[in-house]
Amino acid sequence: MTSTTFRVPVMLTALVFAAACGDKAKDDALKNDSALSRDLAMAGQDTAAKPQLTDVPAATPPAAKTAIKAPATKPTTKAAAPPPAPAKAISGAVAAGTALNLTMVSDVCTSTNKIGDTFTATLKDPVTGSNGATVPAGAVVTFAISKLNRSENANDPIEMIFAPTSIAFGGNTYPIDATVNAGFHVEKVKANPTGATAKKVVAGAAVGAIAGQLLGKNTKATVTGAAVGAAAGAGVAAATSNYDGCVRTNTALTVTLSAALTVPVA
Repeated sequence: MTSTTFRVPVMLTALVFAAACGDKAKDDALKNDSALSRDLAMAGQDTAAKPQLTDVPAATPPAAKTAIKAPATKPTTKAAAPPPAPAKAISGAVAAGTALNLTMVSDVCTSTNKIGDTFTATLKDPVTGSNGATVPAGAVVTFAISKLNRSENANDPIEMIFAPTSIAFGGNTYPIDATVNAGFHVEKVKANPTGATAKKVVAGAAVGAIAGQLLGKNTKATVTGAAVGAAAGAGVAAATSNYDGCVRTNTALTVTLSAALTVPVA
């Protein structure tokens, strides 16, 4: 009994060991089979690096489809506004050197006027300037008398100098820079003998009368002598007599602008 019981456990142990060894062998066989399969799969493959072939044209990508757009509608635009008209000039200028033809309105005389007096003359013909500016006929030019000298004898000149100061038209007055052209007519008027001149005439007549009495001893000779004496006295008086000068009404005057005259545009 005792011998039999001992053998059974030994046999069981041997069977378990044998089973374990069999399982291990199977596992090793499976591993070997897997490695063999991989080796066989790789055997049919070319493991060398493959060169890049450059003579093959690259594939052209397919052309992108162009979407057909509907024609664009042009936005409605308003017509461009015309450029603003240039501002209208409000003034113009009559150039320097322009002549103004005038007519005297009143007499000016050395016997009745003095330095500093003023007088006027009117424009006979209109004059035009830039931007359509116009000085109309009838414009009034004012003058100041700057010099007046009468003749003290037959050889002295009469001096009358006038200076234009302004021109007026359309209710407005504008300063003017101009000179009076020489050549206007001055009338020479003999002044009444006064003072030394009158005495010379009387003295001449008296000397003539005395001479006539000495020569003729009668009334007729005295009258003749007086006439001769008067003539002699008149000759002396004429050589030393005074003459006034007058520029009469309607005398033509011409002035020339020394500087441009700025006036408004009508």
